[in-house]
Amino acid sequence: MSVSKRHHYTPRYYLKRFQNDQGAMWRLDIDSKISTRGNSAHFGYEKHWNTLENPPEKYEPDWAERRLSEVDGPASKIVAKILAGDFPKGIEALACAISFMKNNQPRLKQYLKENNVKDVGHWSDDHWLISRIQASLDDWRTYLPYYYCVQVIDENDQASRFLTSSNPLIEMENQPTKFLPLSNRHCLYMSFDPQFTGCAPSTIICNAEIVSGINDLTIKNSWQYVYSCTPDFDA
Repeated sequence: MSVSKRHHYTPRYYLKRFQNDQGAMWRLDIDSKISTRGNSAHFGYEKHWNTLENPPEKYEPDWAERRLSEVDGPASKIVAKILAGDFPKGIEALACAISFMKNNQPRLKQYLKENNVKDVGHWSDDHWLISRIQASLDDWRTYLPYYYCVQVIDENDQASRFLTSSNPLIEMENQPTKFLPLSNRHCLYMSFDPQFTGCAPSTIICNAEIVSGINDLTIKNSWQYVYSCTPDFDA
């Protein structure tokens, strides 16, 4: 059985929403400040990131990648519906995808290794991978909001655009609110406050100031990379 190689920790179906009309996007490395032009196929992946080198019994080398493929298809359909204004009541598939984007990324693994040496310093790469995927599967309900709406850039404002990053979920401190940019023109607002249970999803037009504020949070939250549909990365 062949084993896949290019494993996206930031899904292609997600990144492609941030390309420009010509199918291009730019990636800024926060550490080196180097900007690279490419597209959703070139960014957001590492070779064999999700490959088990010595699979335990009842696992196969592509076990993690298969779990991701089961998540990505349904989540992509949810995103497409939301962007079309056809708001589904249940977004469980997207919540699961968010959990994977949050828990299964290289910089998070690096951070945990550096800050939790006693707990994880002895883990093998296979143990790391199984733990990351299992955490994503166990944690997805954390990202299922009571209410959501879509913030859309005013159609008369062609200068503004939403950025995204290698750590795209923005979690607000001391507030039951999260943001997830969905495209260069849309951002998902999610409320985890029970008082909003049952409220119907909606669209909110946002101005350039709001867009800039969300982009500033995206840059601060990025872990490693920021993505833009233009060569400009100013918030």
